[in-house]
Amino acid sequence: MFDPDSDSAFAEGHKKEGRNYVKFYRQWVRNNFKSKEEGREVGAEQDFVMIICPGQPKTEVRRKASEQDKMQYSQEWSAYMQGKENQVSGTPIELLPGLPHGMADALKAIYIYSIEQMAGLPDLSLQKVGMGGAELRERARAYLSKTSAETTALRQQLAEMQAEMARLREQMAAAQSAAQSAPEPKPRGRKPKAAAVPMVLS
Repeated sequence: MFDPDSDSAFAEGHKKEGRNYVKFYRQWVRNNFKSKEEGREVGAEQDFVMIICPGQPKTEVRRKASEQDKMQYSQEWSAYMQGKENQVSGTPIELLPGLPHGMADALKAIYIYSIEQMAGLPDLSLQKVGMGGAELRERARAYLSKTSAETTALRQQLAEMQAEMARLREQMAAAQSAAQSAPEPKPRGRKPKAAAVPMVLS
């Protein structure tokens, strides 16, 4: 039986959540002790996980879902708990620019559902993709590099805008503080003339 934890290529994929095809599901499990004790079939549904390395369907592994699986594939687990059918994380393979018509379905047939999975496809799996597989992988990598660069540029612009807004707020606060602490100006104008005292002639 294929062991994903002992295979270097597959274990590497575990570190990249978007690479492997992962699906959580429920399965009824027989309780042998209670079934024998009560003389009938007794069991309960439990959570299981199916893990497949894209492009290598024979690497399929099915096992009872462990806490490590739930943490390793947190997005798929969250989708499963919310009852969503599509549990694949990453960018859908259909959004890869220049993908030939019908190619998305062919890729999904070998468990390549996302651009991230296509970009991380090992050389061995390219044989399953067929002609043009290497080109598709490079296109997927270029797409991710481009979006990553655009995201970095947008984050930098946002940081610059936030810094400018903070600087303006500091200037406004300083101006208000200076206005409040300044002494009140003295009233300007001429002093009123003293009233004339009338002279009395004797």
